[in-house]
Amino acid sequence: MAEELDDIGRETAAMMRQMLQLATLVALRTRERGQKEAEARVRVTEARQKEGRERRLREAADAKARDPRNRELSRILERPTMDRGGVSLEKDRFSAQAEASRMAAQQANRGGVRYDSVERRTALAQHLSRMGISPELQSVRMLMEVGQAQSAQDAVRAREQEAAQRRVREQEAHERERERARSRERV
Repeated sequence: MAEELDDIGRETAAMMRQMLQLATLVALRTRERGQKEAEARVRVTEARQKEGRERRLREAADAKARDPRNRELSRILERPTMDRGGVSLEKDRFSAQAEASRMAAQQANRGGVRYDSVERRTALAQHLSRMGISPELQSVRMLMEVGQAQSAQDAVRAREQEAAQRRVREQEAHERERERARSRERV
């Protein structure tokens, strides 16, 4: 009987070892599967982040391409270079008309910049240098900016006039809306 108990004990121990090995194997496989799923989630997240960065870069490039200042810069670059080299400050009979029309177009496109400051020009020059634009083109751009700038007092005066005009338009719109409401009430 003791032998039978020993045999049963050995068989039970062997079965327990097998069950423990199976449980260990299942746990390892589950862990591997979890790691693979986590790695897949990380790859998907990184791909989404990369797509987002690329989309933002494309949108910024599109916005930059639509900027009228960049169109002017590309037009300047497309012009043939002068024989003497450098920037000429002489005016011929055709440049006065071209300059006047270009200034009018820039004033129409320009809505945000109302006055000039050293800080703004410095920031713009740093931005142009970071973009890789040559110093000659930067100086041309700065000359254009200085030539078309307004004083701070004129800019404040213009902004006050715009605000007054906006208030008048808003009041007229409110009056029209009240009149419409009254006419609806009458009907």
